[in-house]
Amino acid sequence: MLPEQHGAIVIPNNNFFAHRDGFRPRYVILHGSAGGRRAQDLAAYLASTEGTLNPVSCHYIIGQDGALVQCVSERDGAWSNGQLTRGHDNFWNTSINPNLLTIAIEHCKPSLDNSDALTEPQQLTSFVLVYSICQRWGIPMRKADAGGGITGHFSLDPINRRRCPGNYPWERLWTFLEDKKMLDLNDPVVRLFFTDGGHGTWRCKNGVILQGANLTFYRSHGGPSIFGLPLANEIHLPQYPNTAIVPCERALIAYDPERKIDSPPIHGPCYLLHIDSGLGQQLLLQRSNALIHTLSTKLTQIHSLSEI
Repeated sequence: MLPEQHGAIVIPNNNFFAHRDGFRPRYVILHGSAGGRRAQDLAAYLASTEGTLNPVSCHYIIGQDGALVQCVSERDGAWSNGQLTRGHDNFWNTSINPNLLTIAIEHCKPSLDNSDALTEPQQLTSFVLVYSICQRWGIPMRKADAGGGITGHFSLDPINRRRCPGNYPWERLWTFLEDKKMLDLNDPVVRLFFTDGGHGTWRCKNGVILQGANLTFYRSHGGPSIFGLPLANEIHLPQYPNTAIVPCERALIAYDPERKIDSPPIHGPCYLLHIDSGLGQQLLLQRSNALIHTLSTKLTQIHSLSEI
């Protein structure tokens, strides 16, 4: 078996479901080892369980020194998660063995209750590995839900594994992944339309400035390819204090952390306004009227010139 992650040491384990019985991985599951410090030692132990009454395995192990060991190919299902138990997150499909849908990462932790924080080398290896797996398999880089994502063993087995992976820097992971998926000014498409506006802002070729949380949302969700170009600087409406709306060619981005304008079922300070009702519809209508007025004015000017 060749390592699928750059820098991984291969210590193979034959406890796996070959080719996942036709399924594709949709989740990354994080584990804590509840004992041990070195990835190589844990990998050797897992391999020693082959042919025993309790055979176990995982895809990857990360030692406290940051060393990475791969035991099972990502194409196969490791025997790492056991079965779903009472109280598991309700997005899991109880008719499918969860090991067929997951890629498992063990983190070596000496304490039996998994209370150890990851070391800095361990954390970096973990974050990069999670990102790489998500990229290879198209796994959503977010908290797990019915559509896939990233979570811990506790999600499947809250009875026996409620402390797995234990102390893990979840917020740092989400920040790392968010930064990874955000567009930047080096992107060739972005360079066509934007330059550095200074002080953490982007200046569009039409003079509009994107900034703050609205810029982060724009960068994180596809930028010009999804929303088109911003059409005006942030709109601040007195009836909705602490909000800011950016009209784009194909969407209206709203900074509204307190949900004063709308209540969309998504997390984060920004979201897209509906354009078929409410404020979004009003702003879209105003924009349409403004465009019609501009076009009408230009046509009148052209007609006047033709009569000269």
